[in-house]
Amino acid sequence: MKIKSWFLKLSLVCIGIIVALLCGIAFPRTLGKLSDIYHKLVGNYMYLLFFLYLSAVFFYIAEGYAYRILRSIDRDNVFSGQALQAIKRIKYALAGMGICYIFFLPIVYRIANAEDAPGLVLMMAIVAMIPFVVSVFAAILEKLLEKATQLKLENQYTV
Repeated sequence: MKIKSWFLKLSLVCIGIIVALLCGIAFPRTLGKLSDIYHKLVGNYMYLLFFLYLSAVFFYIAEGYAYRILRSIDRDNVFSGQALQAIKRIKYALAGMGICYIFFLPIVYRIANAEDAPGLVLMMAIVAMIPFVVSVFAAILEKLLEKATQLKLENQYTV
C-alpha cells in the first residue's frame, strides 16, 4: 500500500512541477503573443494573467491537501476529521479554479468572435466545467468519508 501512495505522491509532485513550469514559462509567453495579435486584449493581459495564477494557487492548495490525505493513508488514519476537512478544502479549491476559468469566457468569446471560431468558446466552457465536476466528485467522497467515519466511531463504541 505504501508503494501505491508513494507513486501517487510522486505523481502529485510531478504535476506540481508541470504547473509551475506552465506558470513560469508558458503562460506569460502565450498571453504576450495573444496581446501582440489582439491589440484590444492588451488591457486584459493582466486580468488573464491574474486569474491564471489564481487558478494555479487554488491548484496548489488542492494538491497540498491531497498530499495530506495520502500521508494519512500511510498512517492508517484515513477515517478522521482531518481527512474530512482536507476533502472539504479540496472541494472549495477546485470550485475556485472553476470560477477563475469562467472569468476567461468573455475574453475567449471576443477572440473566437474575431477569429470566427465558435468552437473555441465551447472548448473553454468545457475546460471551465472540469473543476466543477471534480468538485462534485469530491463532495460525494466527502459524504462517503463522513458516513464511514461515523460507522467507525459507532463500531469503536460497540466493542
